[in-house]
Amino acid sequence: MTVRPAGVRTDPRARSVGVTGLVGTVVLFAGLIAGSPGEPPTDATTAAAAGFLRGLDTPWVRSAEAAADIGMFVLLWAMVGIALLLRRVEGDLPVRSTMAVLSALLVAGFVILDSSEEAATHRAADLDQGQLAYAYDVTTVGFTNIWLPLGGFAFACGWLMVASGVLPRWLGWWGIVAGIGLALVQLVWTVPVWLVPYAAFWVWLLTTCVLLVRRPPGEVAE
Repeated sequence: MTVRPAGVRTDPRARSVGVTGLVGTVVLFAGLIAGSPGEPPTDATTAAAAGFLRGLDTPWVRSAEAAADIGMFVLLWAMVGIALLLRRVEGDLPVRSTMAVLSALLVAGFVILDSSEEAATHRAADLDQGQLAYAYDVTTVGFTNIWLPLGGFAFACGWLMVASGVLPRWLGWWGIVAGIGLALVQLVWTVPVWLVPYAAFWVWLLTTCVLLVRRPPGEVAE
């Protein structure tokens, strides 16, 4: 277990990291919600998935999708920032903070680079229902796959919070539990129970960002 070195203080840049995280999360979810009007459930029928994609071929939806990508990129800055702030108290072998950074990259890589739905929507007139449904499934199943790196980020950061005390330990335990939950729900990804750890992760991340913003530079959690 890592012990917080004497004299370690919160980096003044922590506030910038917190603000970036809040802004990125808001823009990301605003874009995702606006860009997915009437999205069917994960186990949607072929006809429902195809109809959903055909309805996405509008300028507004394309703008919302671009906004979501921008939001994720901004959020990536914050997630990397959180990991690097925690890295300062980890010690000589920063495995946990490095895993947190890599986990954040995996999440951002999927959100920004996955273009299966956009490509299918662009060619919707030339594709049959089965092809459109497959494109929908690629994105939807890919979404369930990012639960693991989301959980890995929360688990690694939470572990460091608990071990170092540089942020409240209750926040660290919250991250650990949410991270384990996100990993386990991949075993039952078609059951809505995944919403519990998924929501817990985002509330945990927002809480972390708020604490970084509100904590005066130099103050250390006990």
